[in-house]
Amino acid sequence: MSAWQKRARLVIAIIGLAAVVLVLLTIRRRPDPNPAGNQRAVDPTAKIEASRGRILLASGSESRGFVDFASQLTYADGSSKLIQPCATTRRQGRETRICAREAHVGAERSHINMTGGVSVSGKDGLEARTDQATYSEGEGIVRARGKLTFGKGALTGAAVGMSYDEKRDLLSLQNEVVVRVASGKEGGGLEISSGSAEYARAEKHMRFEGEVRMVRAGNVITADSALAHLTADEQRVEALELRGNARIERSGDGEASHQNMSARDMNLTIGPDGETLQRAVLIGNGSIDEAAGGRRGRRISAEMLDLTFHPTGTLAKMTARDDVELTLAAQGDAPERNVTSKTMDGTGEPDGGLTAARFVGDVEFREQVTGKPPRVGRAKTLDVRLQPKSGEIDEARFGGGTAFKDGTLRTSSLDARYQVAKGILELTGAQGRNDPRVEDDRLTVDARRIDVTLQGPKLNAKENVRSVIRPEPKKPSGRARTVPGMLKGDQPAYVTAAALDYDGEKSLATYTGDARLWQADTSIQAASIAIDEQSGNLTARESVRSAFVLEERNEATKEVTRTPSTATAKEMHFENEQRRATYRTDAHMVGPQGDLRADRIVLYFLEGGGSLERAEAYTNVRVAAEKRTATGDRLTYFASDARYLLTGAPVRTIEECRETTCKSLTFWRSADRIACDGQEENRTLTTNAGSCTESRTK
Repeated sequence: MSAWQKRARLVIAIIGLAAVVLVLLTIRRRPDPNPAGNQRAVDPTAKIEASRGRILLASGSESRGFVDFASQLTYADGSSKLIQPCATTRRQGRETRICAREAHVGAERSHINMTGGVSVSGKDGLEARTDQATYSEGEGIVRARGKLTFGKGALTGAAVGMSYDEKRDLLSLQNEVVVRVASGKEGGGLEISSGSAEYARAEKHMRFEGEVRMVRAGNVITADSALAHLTADEQRVEALELRGNARIERSGDGEASHQNMSARDMNLTIGPDGETLQRAVLIGNGSIDEAAGGRRGRRISAEMLDLTFHPTGTLAKMTARDDVELTLAAQGDAPERNVTSKTMDGTGEPDGGLTAARFVGDVEFREQVTGKPPRVGRAKTLDVRLQPKSGEIDEARFGGGTAFKDGTLRTSSLDARYQVAKGILELTGAQGRNDPRVEDDRLTVDARRIDVTLQGPKLNAKENVRSVIRPEPKKPSGRARTVPGMLKGDQPAYVTAAALDYDGEKSLATYTGDARLWQADTSIQAASIAIDEQSGNLTARESVRSAFVLEERNEATKEVTRTPSTATAKEMHFENEQRRATYRTDAHMVGPQGDLRADRIVLYFLEGGGSLERAEAYTNVRVAAEKRTATGDRLTYFASDARYLLTGAPVRTIEECRETTCKSLTFWRSADRIACDGQEENRTLTTNAGSCTESRTK
């Protein structure tokens, strides 16, 4: 240490000593306690008494403040008792005033014990009141063990036990903390209770620990701990950080869309009015439950939820990330609905709450219809439109590869639009590729566009329809599903058309627009084909053409002959129970019976299809078989013996050069036998030099 520094320290010490001497000179020795024998001492043990003085609080050359008092009693051990003391301290530019009715100052003058109406206040207006407190001049800390109150304008509170650190400008509340932030609204404001709290005035925040509970604007907020950020004037809370088991519960009825919220942690932003919740960020298994305004319960959960609210309290914007789930509880006729995904972004209206949401990543839509397996839709993306206020899903649009399952019904498509109220699922694909598909245990349909009404179900397919009718697995009874008898019941059948209408309740599939049905060697073409899956009946209309192979067994040789056959007409109707196919209007059939034309042709098949029992023709009948041509009003062909029975008024038959007229005619396809009006004849026709001769035997 240099010489000048030593001299400076000596001067400071002398000045300090002079100040002490000055104070001592102002202290008068206590007079005789009883000069006249009639005066009582204030405290017989006190050695010195002083009135209205000031004690300087200094550390070396540094002044830290002073203590003013109404009177002072000094004791032999050097301690003092101050009456109506007020200590003013200054640290780091802040001034604190501590007043009480009495104070006890230790001999070392580093600790002051204050009792009776203790108040600790600052120039900015914050004041704490208690019955007893201690002040450590060296630490710059005021401590109190009992009950206390504090406040600054709209901010007030109470606790049991506190400490105030002048250096850090930190008020620590130790037990049973209650803090209130008033607002200009009746019944408004915020009340916070906790086990302990810290009021960091320099940082403008209050930290609460231990069973934190807040009540504001009809909401009850709870958490393990909380950090309340105050405005610059410390008159309202502008943000809350909740940590551990954070939860907001709405008390009473209201129209606000946010009812109950919970998460591991929450960050809340409060509006300028100190009341309105502007934003809530929920972190760690966050959820929001809505049930206001009579709407059915709606719950949204995710690992992270970022919610922005309109001034009305309804949701303006929502962002959800990781393990996202939206649940709509069942109510009335509306079933429970559930959506899960990786992310969700939603928007809302001031008076309607959340009205639109987009889900992305592993999307699953689930609809639980009472008494039935759940309807499940999966896609890469899902856009939903919600009804204002009620929160019901109006429309759901699936994108990026969609699969939907409802019981045995399954769909796949590039995109899908689900009209929820109507129960209609609209399936679409990219132009020329990725056509949608619908299938169940009976039917598979591919087309450019397919609309499915889930109730039924009903199906409408358009453009390039391709369908597969699958055989149903055999039931325990051994009976297969009902398919038209013209087809084999144990093999699939295929249909193409421009459009398809399928009514699942009626089990009726109607194909229109160049419709074609085929299975192996059997095919039917028409402008429209309708198949009744329940009865196995089939109807084809307009330009009907059917092709099939008929098997005939020769009883003599036991050989089976397969003959390709065709039948055309304006309309065809197959009745499965009777195994009967009826061709109407310009009917024409070419098969083992020959070339047959009539206004109406009816074919009866043997059980199992593929074999003809008989064929009947009505009105304007004309048949050409082998070398014989016959016309009449009605024809019956018996396949078992290749026999024709033709009636009319009259029947005419032409055999090469000979024409025969009868009322009824019976003949056999492969034999030269005929019976005209019941009279059977055997004929042998020969041709000689261009003329016909015959021999006839009766």
